[in-house]
Amino acid sequence: MQIFKRFSSGQLPLGRIEAFSDGVFAIIVTLLVLDLKPPDLLHKPSVSELGHGLLSQLPMFLSWLISFIIVCKFWLNHHYIFGQARSANYALVWLNSIFLMFQSFVPFPTAMMGEYPSNPLAVSLFGVVMAVNTVLFLALQMYIVNNLLKPEYVTLKDEHFVKKAMIGPLFYLLGSGAAWIATPLAFVFYMVTPLFYITPPSNTVKSAE
Repeated sequence: MQIFKRFSSGQLPLGRIEAFSDGVFAIIVTLLVLDLKPPDLLHKPSVSELGHGLLSQLPMFLSWLISFIIVCKFWLNHHYIFGQARSANYALVWLNSIFLMFQSFVPFPTAMMGEYPSNPLAVSLFGVVMAVNTVLFLALQMYIVNNLLKPEYVTLKDEHFVKKAMIGPLFYLLGSGAAWIATPLAFVFYMVTPLFYITPPSNTVKSAE
């Protein structure tokens, strides 16, 4: 029990945690675009060959777009919930670090899905990774809401925000399952899911996921 007390102790500056988090998010969105490369052409002046090459890379562009929107959504909601925290402690730092660790993994399943868009395993892996990331963000958010919330937000707590938050992981897992039926259907789930929570709730403490 003593170790749990140690994790819940400490008064750490939120600014440094947010700055570090912003840096990680910035690196992630930069890594996402590095997988987009011009197609190799046998005849460089050929317009039709270039057009065909770009068309064949459409899954790569689509994977990049989906992941970019999802990561930006995580960043926005991360900023939102940290704005409601009065301070930070060691537990928050490590919960945030674990969340960022899994965020940094996002470019890998994104590249896999873009490279092998007809492979059910590659496409379903993307949904699993996003579901795990969403659950980790929910854990981070719950800790802040239950332990570090600013006094002015306490009366605005939504007791049902956990149930509402599970829509995100559920839809990502549905997309993961859909990949084994038809991979384009999984892409539809992945595109639609972040749109539910593309803006944080206003004036209330609810789930941003």
